[in-house]
Amino acid sequence: MKIAFPVTEDKGLDSRVNDHFGTAKLFLVVDLDTGDIQTRTNRKIDNPDAGCKTGIFDKSDTVDAVVTKCIGDGGQRNMHSAEIRVYAAQKDTVGENLDLMKSGDLQLFHMFDLCQGKKNKKQGGCGHHH
Repeated sequence: MKIAFPVTEDKGLDSRVNDHFGTAKLFLVVDLDTGDIQTRTNRKIDNPDAGCKTGIFDKSDTVDAVVTKCIGDGGQRNMHSAEIRVYAAQKDTVGENLDLMKSGDLQLFHMFDLCQGKKNKKQGGCGHHH
């Protein structure tokens, strides 16, 4: 199983999960079977029209799941269409969230959980308008 994490910078398993999926410049893709870690750039980040509704991964990427703190409606729909599961990050680093994934303690984002349904960071959301 390959899991992608939006990160602020590549520090391996110590990388901090980016606050927002669609605007992350980098992703760490971890293969749970082999332990291999790859860094991928967000190929749509330079598209000024993409905003938060980027289709960062698709079926050809062979990513099975993403783990993120926040994802907008467009990103959720794109992942769902590509049959990629979206999990809600509960900890700050990739490694901590991987441990939760392995123990079965990460929860799937529900289609209506857009950034926890909040529009600003004080309310627990990402601060973006979706």
